[in-house]
Parts: sequence; C-alpha cells; structure tokens
Amino acid sequence: MSKNLFNPDKINILKKGILNGPISVYYPNGKIQSKQFFINNRKAGIWQYFYENGKLKTEIVYNIMANEEEGIMKNYDEKGVIISEGKIINDNMAGIWNYYDEKGRKNYTYNFEKGIVIIYDEKGKAILQLSEKDLAERFQEIQQEINDDRIRANEEKN
Repeated sequence: MSKNLFNPDKINILKKGILNGPISVYYPNGKIQSKQFFINNRKAGIWQYFYENGKLKTEIVYNIMANEEEGIMKNYDEKGVIISEGKIINDNMAGIWNYYDEKGRKNYTYNFEKGIVIIYDEKGKAILQLSEKDLAERFQEIQQEINDDRIRANEEKN
C-alpha cells in the first residue's frame, strides 16, 4: 500500500511511489526551510532553500527537458548577497562556476572540466589564470614559505 504525502494545500503529491508537485519543508520555528517541485519523481522547476532568518540561501532551476537531473544553482549569504553560481548535473558541480566577494563582485571562476581558475580584480578584469595543478603547486610553495618563516622566527627567539 502506498503512503500518501501531501503538500500544505492538501494536494496528494505521492501516488504509487511517484512524486508529482510542490513540497514545502519548514524549520521547527515554522519558517520555510525549502520549496521543491517534482514531475514524475524528477526534480523540476525552481527549488529554493532558506536560512532560518527567511533569506534565500540557495536557488536551483532544474531543466526538466534534460536527460539527466540538470540545473543552475545560485548560493547566497545570510544578507542576500550572491556567493556562487554554476551548473549541477545529478547533484554534482559541472561546467564553469562563478564565485563572488562579500559585495557581490566576481572574485574568481572555476572550470570543472578543464581544472582552470581565473581570478578577477575589483573591476571584473581577469588578472590571473591558473590550472588546478599550478594552484596546488603554488599553495605548497606558500605553505613552505610560511613554515620557513616560523622556523626563522623560532631561531630568533633562541
């Protein structure tokens, strides 16, 4: 026997194990936590997740026409400023993702297929492009420089 699942408008959205229609999820304090929509058990339309303060946290627009579960995701901080945006396929990040600073200006992009990071200045001009490998190597160099400075600082104490 199938379980019936209802949305707040009492529309039966789970029938014979297949989800169809809107679902709303609430925090214990009664504020909205998420709004979701299904068509034949597939994520569809606009999905929204909210912070407990009611501000939008994440919005995903799913393309029901795609063969896979595909959508565009936007993430926001608790003040409503965009943090990041990009494509997801089957809940995995794909394509090019844009990342923003606390003022909503593009800070850098990451290309998941090519493994390339592009860093932008405050005016939105690309100033540096690194491969994931170059970035990892540079990070190791920086870590080594910091460790060397710690050693020197400790030597100066003695």
